[in-house]
Amino acid sequence: SFWKSEFFGAAPEKSTAVLPFQNLSADPDNAYFADGIQEEILTRLANIADLKVISRTSTQRYQSKRRNLSQVAKQLGVVNILEGSVQKVADQVRISVQLINAQTDAHLWAETYNRKLTDVFLVETDIAETIADSLKTKLTRSERQAIAVRPTANPEAYELYLKGRFFWNKRTGADLRKGIDYFNHAIAKDPNYALAHSGLADCYDLLHEYSDLSPKKSYPKAKAAAIKALQLDDTLGEAHASLAYSLINYDWDWRSAETEYRRAIQLNPNYATAHQWYAECLSMLGRHIEAIAEIKRAQQLDPLSLIISQGVGGKYLYARRYDEAMAQFQRTLELYPHFPPT
Repeated sequence: SFWKSEFFGAAPEKSTAVLPFQNLSADPDNAYFADGIQEEILTRLANIADLKVISRTSTQRYQSKRRNLSQVAKQLGVVNILEGSVQKVADQVRISVQLINAQTDAHLWAETYNRKLTDVFLVETDIAETIADSLKTKLTRSERQAIAVRPTANPEAYELYLKGRFFWNKRTGADLRKGIDYFNHAIAKDPNYALAHSGLADCYDLLHEYSDLSPKKSYPKAKAAAIKALQLDDTLGEAHASLAYSLINYDWDWRSAETEYRRAIQLNPNYATAHQWYAECLSMLGRHIEAIAEIKRAQQLDPLSLIISQGVGGKYLYARRYDEAMAQFQRTLELYPHFPPT
């Protein structure tokens, strides 16, 4: 019955999910690289306001599983699916992708790239641009610039960054600390790597929730890393959201946090976490109708996220709409009966 939840309607034609890429490398330790390529393509697509792009949290549930693409698309609320594989040998990379309309099973586009590691950003840009063109997406000048960005010229820093994101996504105290180590090593290789500073901020924002590190020690580091990222690149929506998270949860600076969240969403309209965290901010300000709208937008972008599903109930609860809150909590419990926040 979870799939009958109210946010599932007709999927927009320009809606896409990037499924986990297969790691075809002989070394299983290169799984981080396949995950990283998937996430980098997803991040580029997420900058496009005319697209609906599903968050990685939901798509990762289809890792290493047989896929019925029609069923996957229905569950994620999309029309189109991007599948791919990655093979990395030393500094050589082979990336194969195919874009499929899951409702009609029509193959819209397929390509295989054989490149050096130093050229991987060009591949990610080409894939994102081709998907946008295939779906007849309107791109602004700033969106084209965001898709074409080359965040670092140092391939070692890039690999370290991908490893940092790999561990950040695992969401345990030990893995967040590994992520911090990798992001710091990436920064040592390229001090101007804004995304690495943003990743560091993300780790410190959450570390106290998953470990015994106190907020007094974690939040100032998160805030400093986010500010550094934005000094290097003010167009990073993720860094604006990271800064806002510290501003609201540590500084209790509601207004500045709201400004940062709105900027994050403007820059990256498909970033579900920004909508989720902004909803929390709005609830704290007593603006419950707006909070519910924001958390539902987060849920559309990340339909299988437990914490966002639970958050929908939380926003109803804060609005004193108790019957709707309990109904949503029941939906979340059906999805995962033992999720502590619910």
